[in-house]
Amino acid sequence: MDWTYIQANFDWAGHIVEAIVMAGIVAALLCILFERRVAILMGLAFAIGHFHGREKRDFEVSVKMKPPHLEGYEMWKWSFDQMTDFWPTALVILAIAVFVYRRRR
Repeated sequence: MDWTYIQANFDWAGHIVEAIVMAGIVAALLCILFERRVAILMGLAFAIGHFHGREKRDFEVSVKMKPPHLEGYEMWKWSFDQMTDFWPTALVILAIAVFVYRRRR
């Protein structure tokens, strides 16, 4: 298996799996304090925020942006790799959140 090819072309899939696992761990921890549905939604929101922050930081580092880094929120300036790491992950996690919210109502 050519891992370089997978990394170059399917990196986004790994991020989706990572976000789902991260959301599950956060949700499991939050189940101690909140109703299960709320904890799951909070875990999913955490995962989306994590990936946004990580890709924003990667953009800031790649363009040597000086603090306060407000321009890092301009996602249309991100590289193609940074956008394809964030947007598919965010959309899949958002779709799961909408499904969980609608299913349990």
